[in-house]
Amino acid sequence: MHTPTEVAVAERGDPARDGVPPDRSRSLPFTGWLPPALLLVATFAVLWFYAVPPATTAVFLVYLGLGVTLPGTLWWRFFHRGKGWFVADVAAGLALGYVGEVLCYVAARWAGLPLLVLVWPLATVTAFLVVPGLRRYWRSTPDAERPPAAWRWALTGIAGLILLWSCKFYRIYGLRFPYNSTPDTDSTFHLALVGEAKHHMPMVVPWINGEPLYYHWFVYPELAATSWVTGIEPAVLLLRLSMLPMLMAFAVLVAVLARKLTGGWWTGVAASVVTLFVLAPNPFGWHMRPVYENLAFSPLEDGSSLRLTVWSGPTQTFGALLFVPVMLVLVDRLREVDLREPIWQRHRRGWVLLAILLAGVMGSKATYPPLLACGLLLVLAVELVFRRRLHGGALAALGLTGVAFAFSQLVLFGATSQGSGFNPLTAVVTSPLGMTTQYVAFLPQDHLNVLATLTIFGWCCVWAGLLGLFRRAARAPEIIAMLGIGLGGAGATMLTGQSGDSQRFFIEAARPYIAVAAVVGLAALLPAGRMTWKRGAALAGSAALGILVVQLVQARGRTTVPTGSNTPNDAAWRHEIVAPYAQLGLAAALFLAGLGVASVLLRRRGRSFGFGTALALTIALLAGYGLNTSAENYNVIARDARAHGWRNVVQGTRIVSEGTLAAGRWLREHSDPADLVATNAHCLMLEGTCSNLHFSMTAYSERRMLVEGWGFSTTAHQEAARLDQWVGHVPYWKPDILADNDAAFKEPTAENVATLRDRYGVKWLFVDESQGGVSPKLPTLATERYRSGPCVVYELAPS
Repeated sequence: MHTPTEVAVAERGDPARDGVPPDRSRSLPFTGWLPPALLLVATFAVLWFYAVPPATTAVFLVYLGLGVTLPGTLWWRFFHRGKGWFVADVAAGLALGYVGEVLCYVAARWAGLPLLVLVWPLATVTAFLVVPGLRRYWRSTPDAERPPAAWRWALTGIAGLILLWSCKFYRIYGLRFPYNSTPDTDSTFHLALVGEAKHHMPMVVPWINGEPLYYHWFVYPELAATSWVTGIEPAVLLLRLSMLPMLMAFAVLVAVLARKLTGGWWTGVAASVVTLFVLAPNPFGWHMRPVYENLAFSPLEDGSSLRLTVWSGPTQTFGALLFVPVMLVLVDRLREVDLREPIWQRHRRGWVLLAILLAGVMGSKATYPPLLACGLLLVLAVELVFRRRLHGGALAALGLTGVAFAFSQLVLFGATSQGSGFNPLTAVVTSPLGMTTQYVAFLPQDHLNVLATLTIFGWCCVWAGLLGLFRRAARAPEIIAMLGIGLGGAGATMLTGQSGDSQRFFIEAARPYIAVAAVVGLAALLPAGRMTWKRGAALAGSAALGILVVQLVQARGRTTVPTGSNTPNDAAWRHEIVAPYAQLGLAAALFLAGLGVASVLLRRRGRSFGFGTALALTIALLAGYGLNTSAENYNVIARDARAHGWRNVVQGTRIVSEGTLAAGRWLREHSDPADLVATNAHCLMLEGTCSNLHFSMTAYSERRMLVEGWGFSTTAHQEAARLDQWVGHVPYWKPDILADNDAAFKEPTAENVATLRDRYGVKWLFVDESQGGVSPKLPTLATERYRSGPCVVYELAPS
């Protein structure tokens, strides 16, 4: 447990730990605003390059600033009694502002008045202007900290790398045809749910009629609210604007969390770097399957926070941002040591804030409440075993977490499992390494064990700093909580499976907190926890050496993918996969041994360094292994851009037909949100096989369909688990409805068209003639209203 002095140091910061006095930045003119100003200009330029006019970006930022961040920041300061520093307040305020916006929009949309979401910022600003006791929260306290200039520039650099990374997504996810024709199926899936949130509350699955939505859906009201207020198209928000501030604020908040735990500014930068850029090592001289390389997956599952799925999976991005403030608040609650008052009488504002944030997290991503429960249970267990007492703060937080978890499971998720279940080592079965080499073919157990061992080795490289926790601060409850979250995430990833491969989100959700704990451990290895320029240079040099080691291993290895057909036997196949990792492990062991010898030799000259410093340098070497993987991911962006261009790249399978966007928007403008639509389009050809993941007509029309696709729904996941199939291949479980739907297109008669209209309530037909199976008789039984390419909108005459 931290002493009060240690807690105070962690809150205020210790300039000596950083080697840079905080006041030094005050003598540097304009450095306070110059980094974010440069970042803002770069963001405008990049978005303009990718078809978002500056005026649109400006409108978005004005709403984000005044409608979300400002009220969130004011309330964050209220709950913290104004004790924070500006950057931390604004980043956390954005997250809290999102929670307020979502909860307000849900109520407003339910009442049929979506623009009432503006009550959230207007009421907040009014209250903080009118109420005398609230006016002081417009400013930071006079003694609030100011980050050193180096910290601000470092975090701006990280945000700049996130912006550069976003170009990988922007260049292949266009906003108009044909550049919007080859996204992944997740993007049209999420866009369809944004359209549903714009027009309906409660939400249902819009691409099949009568299917309830059991999902973590809070990000869709956020996008819908922004679209209503700004008039910006949902596709522009989803594919360009909305994820950027979430990712950048996430990076800042991870840095704030590490700073809070250690008191050192440098640890915040290190934590963001480890979270975002230290990935599982890739020591191979050959490439993974294109789908994995394009999505920037490491060979082994590592929970990377910067895969392309952070864009095509906004629920994870949104949930990741909202959960960091939960941990910031929880740290304070776990550090409370004065037990003379009841737990609810101490820092009541903090407990209320924790409850509000948990309410936002529970509907943002399903993985977070159970992981938080794992962390709090470990705190309780450690406190009972080592201190013979019950930790009141952890118990109270566990109670709030349990309520949030129960509500989300019973109400938001309908007590369904979404096809998840106990299925050990699914994560290694679907890993890029296993799939590329076909080493998982026929699922031999010894092959799975090899890949599982390599996965754990990769985790050890990424989070080797955890070793330092055994030297200092290992029993601090806030660190124990993060270790519990990490263990829960790693265990769930390895022991569960889901037809959509969603078990990987457990380790992705836990990754920032394992990374923060690892940086705390690294700081514990340094003398007095201090970072100096000399030590920083030594650590950076070790990381650079790690990058070099990986590149040498790659250069010495084979250049073709080892498979069962090009290796002489199973032992040789295993050797080709395992040997490169073994070489990395051997290099790290030799490096540590060499440091030990150097320490002995230096001691004879009266100069030496301890085991902690040697271990810290080795940890940096292992981090270099993972930094090399990130460097390669960025190199892929440059390589592909040189080959195919920096924007408007059409590659992969076409899943959006010509005319879908135009016809969908026409239908949106000329129909009522309550109207039901039927379509002949159900099949996406993915890798030569028909898939049920067709959502684009729902996505662009923002209208509910009788049946378009049926994948990615709760029933589809349950069917996939029952049939042991991928969710995209399960047949529709209501064949009579599908038959009635398709008959009206393939063999239309007055009777079967009337069946759609009178039995199912269909008012419109959205036809994609490129799908085939459309009879030329259809125009005689329905009125053609709009045509764009192969897409035609028909209206059914009333009965």
